[in-house]
Amino acid sequence: MSPGSDLAVVRRAGRIAALQASLALTAVLLLVGAVIFLVDAQVQKQQIADQLTSVAGTADDVTDPPPGMQLVLRDRAGTTAASVDGLPTAELLGRPPGFSDMRIGEESYRVLVADRPEGRVVALLALESYEASRNRLLLALGAAELAGILASIAVVVLLTRRSLRPLTEALALQRRFVADASHELRAPLTVLHTRIQLLARRFDDGDEQRTREQIEALAADTRVLGEVIEDLLASASMAGSGVPRDRVDVAALAEDVRASMSEHAESAGVSLAVNRDVDSAATAFVVLGSAAALRRALTSLVDNALAHEHVGGSIEIRLRRRGPNVVIDVRDDGVGVDPDAMEGLFARFSHGHTHTATTGRERYGIGLALVREIAVAHHGDISVEQTPGGGATFTLTLAAAPPA
Repeated sequence: MSPGSDLAVVRRAGRIAALQASLALTAVLLLVGAVIFLVDAQVQKQQIADQLTSVAGTADDVTDPPPGMQLVLRDRAGTTAASVDGLPTAELLGRPPGFSDMRIGEESYRVLVADRPEGRVVALLALESYEASRNRLLLALGAAELAGILASIAVVVLLTRRSLRPLTEALALQRRFVADASHELRAPLTVLHTRIQLLARRFDDGDEQRTREQIEALAADTRVLGEVIEDLLASASMAGSGVPRDRVDVAALAEDVRASMSEHAESAGVSLAVNRDVDSAATAFVVLGSAAALRRALTSLVDNALAHEHVGGSIEIRLRRRGPNVVIDVRDDGVGVDPDAMEGLFARFSHGHTHTATTGRERYGIGLALVREIAVAHHGDISVEQTPGGGATFTLTLAAAPPA
């Protein structure tokens, strides 16, 4: 399955989960709205019944009924009276006792027919105001439901994306690591395989000198392979877990790197030195970050300088302060950098040809790209420029740590 298809599956699963959650929230909102509407309708119905019952039980005549109501009375002598003309008194008085609904002209009424000792009374309540109130409630509920549904969909989509983002990033990181590993390990493994085949032939030929040379070359290639694996693991670890905020003495770190690489530099006929501003305090070169990552970055810069140096050349690691920043210059007097290649020098898998007397091989990898990743992770920067008189200077800029 390709990286794109993996991400597509994750995104599709996220969309399905968001849709299901949105539908569930929509159903809940609709149910709540329906319950509110039904409860309000029941409350209105009870209010109407209570009002009609109260008026029908206390009305002595048809004059001055409550607002929105009409009355029809018939006494035991059969005399009828209505609060307004035009009411179908015969039809109303002929209805059975109890509540009912009827329409008179354009008006809808709730009707209560009640028998009392003094005669029959009919109370009518116009439903227009109640219907208008119910329609307003229905409209408000509809608007609230729609807004709630849209808001819930937006929130669900946002939360789903946020919850899937770590998974997507982890998947992308995994794919990137696999791609890096497959790209980076192919060449050194091929070289190792070839050297082992040549070594087997030398054993058959009995050529001890050539066998010794092949063994030494094999050891050098395994060191390169180990560095590649360290680069891959450092890149994946930094991208996955972030950078700690430890206090790191860059001056001491530079001395450690010089000590660890001095033998390799001497074997290539190159001198390696560390210098720093004499006016700077002992704590002037302390930064916040990961000592392991910064050591790897500085090692990669020195290794890159060694790869482009000539026999008798020199490499200087210079530490200086520039305002609130600690600046680390790795300067060599080798073949320099092709100006056309500077723009893509820190891209992953960029390559260039070395001109050392000991290697003369093409270098592919993520070494300088890893340096940039480490610099960015430490809120710093990395740049390169030609060294006056020949060679190149790589400048790593990091923010100095505040006083402890």
